[in-house]
Parts: sequence; C-alpha cells; structure tokens
Amino acid sequence: MSLPVALVTGCGRRLGHYLALQLIDAGYRVIGTFRSERPELTQLRRAGVELYPCDFADVAATTALASQLGERLPRLDLLIHNASAFGPTSNGLAAAAAEFEAFFRVHMLAPWLLTEALTPALRASDNGCVVAITDIYVNHPNPRLAAYCSTKAGLDSLAQSWVRRLAPEIRVNSIQPGPILFLEDHSDDYRAQILARTPLQREGGLEPIAQALWLIVNNRYLTGARIPVDGGRAVAEL
Repeated sequence: MSLPVALVTGCGRRLGHYLALQLIDAGYRVIGTFRSERPELTQLRRAGVELYPCDFADVAATTALASQLGERLPRLDLLIHNASAFGPTSNGLAAAAAEFEAFFRVHMLAPWLLTEALTPALRASDNGCVVAITDIYVNHPNPRLAAYCSTKAGLDSLAQSWVRRLAPEIRVNSIQPGPILFLEDHSDDYRAQILARTPLQREGGLEPIAQALWLIVNNRYLTGARIPVDGGRAVAEL
C-alpha cells in the first residue's frame, strides 16, 4: 500500500516546517514549497521532504508549479495552505497597493491555483482533505494589518466556497491560529499585552495546530469547520 501524500506550502520555517516533519513522522510522503533557501530546509531534506522553490508573489511561477504538481501527483490526500505574508500595512498609496497585491497573491491566488490544479489528485484519495491556515484576525481584523487580515479573510472565504464545490469526495476545513508562536522581534511588553488578552494567558506553541490538523484528517464527517486554536483569544476580542 502506498504512503499517504501531503503537500504543505510555506514549509521553510515555523509552522510549515513543523507540520512537514510531523507528517513525515506519521508516515506521509511530504511535498513542501518554500520561497527562499534557509538553514531549516536542510533538516527537511534529510527527513525526506520533497521541496519545490516558489515565490507565491510571482503569478507565473505559481501557475507553473501548480501545473507541474498537478501532472506529477496522481493522488493527494492532504493539501495544507500554510504559506503566508505578514506585516503592517505600509503608508503611502503606491507602497500599500503593492503590498495588497503581494498579499493577495500569497494568501488567495496561490491557494486557488494549487487547489484547482490538484483537485483531480485529491478526488483520487479516499480521504482527500484541504486545510487552510487562516487567522483569528479573519473575524477580528487588526486595522494596522489591513492587507494581511483582509487577504486571510479571502482565504477563509475561498475555503468555504470549496466546501460545497468539492464535496462529497474532498473535505475542506480551516484552522485559525492565535498567539501560538511570537516573532523574534516582538518585545516583552508586546507579548505581555497579547497574553493579558488571552484567557489561557500563555503562548500556545506549534503542537496544538498539529493536534487540530489530526482532528480534521481523522474525522471524516468534518467539513466546513473553522477551528480556532488561540487560547480563547477570539472570545476575549468579542
């Protein structure tokens, strides 16, 4: 019996890197995309992850990759849309417009292209799953992060549209992370401020996202769900 096959976008660091290794450990054949070379990729290559470089802000490159994977993968069991761009919205119309365009390409157009190209492979699985990694900001947007929040909300909307269009063979769900892993440049004051507004009052780490992923994969009656993994932060923001 052949190994189950998973594709993880944005696996060069942080959550995508962690999920790729978790899937390898669980017996998957794992394919990953990354934007640029970084030390973490060495560990993935040694573990057996098949890596494809692609800058999702480049439409031509993303389209070519989607076509290539669609031709090479007769079956795909799990597609995880994890690749992300993050940052505060720039000042000035030209800079903000360029940023919105780039975020749209990464968060919405790339997932759409990949899902379209890989739908036949997902249908060939007996448990085809698409998982969109969105954000709790989908429901509670931060005005400083307008480009990020709005395009992540667009990914959420795409996922909901796929729920009906790809059923019954393919299930589609979303995971909405909260404060799971702060960035290195986040100050102690910023971290304390965020955790003070999080009911569980601690950083979640990456393992809870993997636990949510396994819930989605193993529960074959689960589709259309939006699963917040945020220590209760979304409730505190109401």
